[in-house]
Amino acid sequence: MNRTNHILLTGQGEGNMEILQGLVNQLPGVKAQSRALNGHAPDFLGSADLKADVLIHFLGLKAELELEALSKQNKQAGPVTLIVYDRGMADAPRLMRMAMQAGARDFIMGPQLVDDTLASVRKILKEDLYAHSALTAIVNAKGGAGASTIACALAHAFATREGMQTLLLDLDLQFGTQCLRLNLASPQNLVDALAAIESLDEIALVGYMAKHASGLHVLNRPEREIILPGEIDEKRLKRLIELAHNCYEQLVVDLPRLIDPVFNLVLEQANHILVVMQQELFSVRDAQRMIQIMTQDLGLPLDRIIPVLNRYERNNNFGLDEVERVLALGSPIVVVPNDFKNLHMASNLGVPIAEHAPNSSATKRIQKLAETLNGKSPSVNPGMFRKCLSKLLAGA
Repeated sequence: MNRTNHILLTGQGEGNMEILQGLVNQLPGVKAQSRALNGHAPDFLGSADLKADVLIHFLGLKAELELEALSKQNKQAGPVTLIVYDRGMADAPRLMRMAMQAGARDFIMGPQLVDDTLASVRKILKEDLYAHSALTAIVNAKGGAGASTIACALAHAFATREGMQTLLLDLDLQFGTQCLRLNLASPQNLVDALAAIESLDEIALVGYMAKHASGLHVLNRPEREIILPGEIDEKRLKRLIELAHNCYEQLVVDLPRLIDPVFNLVLEQANHILVVMQQELFSVRDAQRMIQIMTQDLGLPLDRIIPVLNRYERNNNFGLDEVERVLALGSPIVVVPNDFKNLHMASNLGVPIAEHAPNSSATKRIQKLAETLNGKSPSVNPGMFRKCLSKLLAGA
């Protein structure tokens, strides 16, 4: 599923079109192209090969004919349309009325054409195309249960299998490993982004990301700087997450096993919270305790919380029934089969598990989890969400 947002610039005034195309192409998940009319009839605006989510049209000398063509296009469920006008002001009111009648979202004129048009595009992306951005938080119930491994694999599945613009945010500020898992390096990191957050927009924020070849973006911890609990400003982090929602369809947050204001801030905004445990009594008991803290102390709805049993083995004497009895949640547990060898090798090689072992049972189960989480917010229909999750148990 291709989630790239296509933006087409048409009309005349190639100088502004070229500048705007360059700026729009810097927005995450966007591909911009241009077509100059060059004095020709605007018939192609209604042609079948017009494939765009957003159309930005610069009106030329044949403004009325161009708007008539746009009107025909929009009657056939055309793209979101912006009209840009940089000619005589005398005709502007009449052309504005025609543009609105043609279904244009905005009519832009004046001395700040490029800036105002870019602002309008960002608003459309935020309100229309990125409207269903979701956040998945992942945390270990007990140290070493594999939350970071699952976070990396899940984010990669969102970016590749689901074709979504995805950010993997590593909030383990002392021992985070996400860039190492993907063999990535970035001169800037989370602390740098937080320091500059008041001056950042979507384009600038993406500049702080490490980019994987799969299309996945990663915002990593500082490599050498030591960040202590309490040193992260929650207001700045909240602003960063809000800005990231404007850029990405999926945010996957790898959280440390630490109950603090940052932990609470992320969980409050999460659509889904994965609590990762292993198939042993101590780990399951810690998962039970963590879920209890989340629901009773932090006031989070149980429907948002998804217990994940990692490295599952059928012949373990502490079986799935026993795990369910100890948790006592009455809801399904996502089971990820044990494939330690392939996961360990993938981490050492710095490649996603889906690239190293695409047919691995663990790979397939995490990909199914990504498919289930994609666009299915628990707040919409908790019963249906849990029903979908139960399918993940098949063959466990």
